[in-house]
Amino acid sequence: MKILYGICASISAYKAPWVVRELIRLGAEVRVIMTPDACRFVTPLVMQNISKNPVIIEPFDSEHQENGSWHVHWARWAEQVLVAPCSATTMAKLAHGISDNALTLALLSLPRETPLRLCPAMDPDMWHHPATQRNLSRLASDGVLILPPEEGELASGLSGAGRLPEPVQIAEWVLASGSLRGKNVLVTAGPTREPIDGVRYISNHSSGKMGYALAAEARARGARVLLVSGPVSLAPPPGVEMVQVETAGQMLEACQQHYQTADVILKSAAVADFTPAQVAAGKLKKEQLGQDWSIALEKTGDILAWLGQHKRPGQYLVGFALEIQNAEANARAKLERKNCDLVVLNEANQPDSGFGGDNNTITLIGPELRQALPPLSKRQCAQRLWDFIEGSGALT
Repeated sequence: MKILYGICASISAYKAPWVVRELIRLGAEVRVIMTPDACRFVTPLVMQNISKNPVIIEPFDSEHQENGSWHVHWARWAEQVLVAPCSATTMAKLAHGISDNALTLALLSLPRETPLRLCPAMDPDMWHHPATQRNLSRLASDGVLILPPEEGELASGLSGAGRLPEPVQIAEWVLASGSLRGKNVLVTAGPTREPIDGVRYISNHSSGKMGYALAAEARARGARVLLVSGPVSLAPPPGVEMVQVETAGQMLEACQQHYQTADVILKSAAVADFTPAQVAAGKLKKEQLGQDWSIALEKTGDILAWLGQHKRPGQYLVGFALEIQNAEANARAKLERKNCDLVVLNEANQPDSGFGGDNNTITLIGPELRQALPPLSKRQCAQRLWDFIEGSGALT
């Protein structure tokens, strides 16, 4: 695999030599292009020694010219292109077709069929800035693949989304590229909200992070992804088609509408089991309700059971089970009862597991399978789950 590797100015550029080393260890040949400011964070000499190839910084460097168009030849040499870290400035230039340095010149010269992968890294306010998000959306719609930054402590002293993923994760993401190309994936994520009146609802603590990580990883591997999401505070994964819902009934309707075209369905949403039988108009006042108040509830439609009943030949269905007691037995019962191919077990009363956090501890449960994974970030859990699904031969 021939990989053109771009480095932008970011403190996380210190990871770049390790990314190149991992790519080479996994069998890739790497050529490096750096922006001038990237040289403030990691030296070209280091990158040249590790890649075993010359490093280009200046677009008009006479040592690298090939009939005056080295950028065309390097762009056509590459089978994939990776920029890690990718700065907000470089994303803005790419989104608007600006080529004012060696890296952006080469990237704008890429043949349309060559995959371009970006690993953004920056402080949280820069990442969440509307301009950055607009540029991300533009790039994703142009077919660029994005590995979102991880959350954690940053060099600025702030904490949040912006960290460059670890080198091994980046290298594996690149070399797993395209493995889901041509596949359609349906993911459900987040909680549902079942209204009591105009301002109150029944819900749960699901953040949607696991489902969004599954959707982002599937898109990174080349799949066409539809994400049916309950109400969460997460930005949509770049390049993923979204259907936003509130209630269990709306989520069921969305799944019924779109399930037939999906090759893989991952039903990771935490859907309410019950919904108020009647929704009061306006806001119920406590003075009107008295000391004791009860709400009549009725069952919501069982989305996973419906999907299992209507599963077509060749379709792969993954359910999620959040359990506290009798965890594995309950997960196996769900696997059989709801006609799933796989159930992902979460134990809510364990560290690094369950709702809300950035990490998860999961066990894969199949008809003759029990594979317990160590505590991992939710993106790493998504990678391991997709590795398993692809390795099972279910998608051939």
